[in-house]
Amino acid sequence: MSKTVVFDSNVWEQVADEAKRAIATPAVQALHDLISTQAITPFFFEGIVNLEVIPKKARKAYLLRYKPSITMSVDNKVVHQSQGTTPTELPEYLETTVKKAAALGFRFIQLPRIAAPRHPLANQYKAPENLHLEDRIYRSFECAKHIESLGCGKGALMAMLENPQNGLVSALQDDPITEKKFAQGVAEWMDGDALAATYGYGLEYFCTNDQGAGTGTSSIFHPSKRALYVQNYNVKIVTPDELLAILNAATSEVSAPQEA
Repeated sequence: MSKTVVFDSNVWEQVADEAKRAIATPAVQALHDLISTQAITPFFFEGIVNLEVIPKKARKAYLLRYKPSITMSVDNKVVHQSQGTTPTELPEYLETTVKKAAALGFRFIQLPRIAAPRHPLANQYKAPENLHLEDRIYRSFECAKHIESLGCGKGALMAMLENPQNGLVSALQDDPITEKKFAQGVAEWMDGDALAATYGYGLEYFCTNDQGAGTGTSSIFHPSKRALYVQNYNVKIVTPDELLAILNAATSEVSAPQEA
């Protein structure tokens, strides 16, 4: 049976981009081959094209001026529609690599925060629903709230602001947070939402090289916070080498000759 794996940015690009794959660890090439033979069903998180694509120095300004698109319907008939802020244009390399990944079978998992930016590619290559939509959303946000309660994910970002009780955009209006620090907070937010969505969709593994070393305990990948996540949610956080070892061991067990 194919294993379901969400790949972090520090892994999926190496898998999808043949130039990076050529100089990556042998495990990356092996994972590419397992994806190609459908032994792995691969996913990535929509934050890659929604928020992480925005240059770090521009993330604060983008969210301050951001306006969502609004569609109002009555009896399935659109009665009002307004165009919000245009999604950030993807760099040519990222768009090309996302499409290479999609050709391999990668699909975007989503965590639908109200009025949050979403790039069309996130919908074009959207993952199928493994569960009922309502169940998936409930699971995702229950997990996201737990991650935030640990001071990680979006909770790490909000803790950086002076008046987080006002909501993100309102809190940002007069907040002295620097662009650099805000960009770091957005990265923590996306990491938390990626893990929440992984659980929400009922997927098995999250593959990353991130150990949370750069940001300490505000990172959900820090060993102390990772352990709290794993003990509550049935998702295994693994490096490429660890994932390959698990899959090879499972294959060996299946193929081992049975004693008479």
